[in-house]
Amino acid sequence: MNQVYWGILSATSLGTADFFAGLTGRAIGYATALLWVYVVSCIGLTTYMFVAGHPMIFALSEQWSIVLFGVMNTVAMLMLYRALARGPLSVAAPIVAAHPVLVVIYAFALGSRLGTVQWLGIAFATLGAIMVARAATNDSPSVPSAKNGPTIVLAAGAGVAYAVVIVAAQHAVPVHGEIQTMWLGRIIALVTLVPFLLITKTSPGAPIRWWPLLCLQGSLDFGGVLFLLFGSSGDFAEITAVVASLFGAVTVLLARIFFKEHMSLFQWSGVILVFVGVACLSGAT
Repeated sequence: MNQVYWGILSATSLGTADFFAGLTGRAIGYATALLWVYVVSCIGLTTYMFVAGHPMIFALSEQWSIVLFGVMNTVAMLMLYRALARGPLSVAAPIVAAHPVLVVIYAFALGSRLGTVQWLGIAFATLGAIMVARAATNDSPSVPSAKNGPTIVLAAGAGVAYAVVIVAAQHAVPVHGEIQTMWLGRIIALVTLVPFLLITKTSPGAPIRWWPLLCLQGSLDFGGVLFLLFGSSGDFAEITAVVASLFGAVTVLLARIFFKEHMSLFQWSGVILVFVGVACLSGAT
């Protein structure tokens, strides 16, 4: 299975998790929902490692990458949810959706060379994801540009943080493996989130009726990141990050399907661009 397919699996899992996050975030708070996602991830991965007898690999020279992976994951998630909560979505979503560009630029700077078809695939997929996210908010009243500054800063910060998360994972996986990288990264992310909850005096409690959905959301979330890690080794690993970034398009499509929301011609055009981009990447890898 090449990097494109891992990216598709990652996008589907993460997009579905974010769809559920819209429900749990409004019900119990975005930071509390994120806490439970991390708890489910840690429990699931710890259980798997003990049952499977997964070996532990310690390489002090690369511990920085896992620490960075975990810390920046929490930073990215918190900034993203805060930007979306503040709005407008038409400003926040497109900025965050463009984060794979930074990953590609980083890989290119290190010597990775992509062909013309691959560059076109990256351009089409990224543009399509941005169009889908933007079209989903076209019906919302615009906010004066003077008030968009904090949202732009938060969204840009989340995009940079996501790019750092992906790059850190790509450095850690060849040494520690996908499972251990994910396991240690999620533990660090959970530990990083706790001080934020204490400082903001956010209650960690969640009503029992929300536990099943939170468990499903957490499983999909760490599954999506795990698929991303599976594709983060070998040549053209940055392609996995680009395809996985289409999780926003998956979230919007699920909202359209289950909430019967109208899809404009502009949004359909974005969806088509997404699949054309994925087809280009598949044919070139």
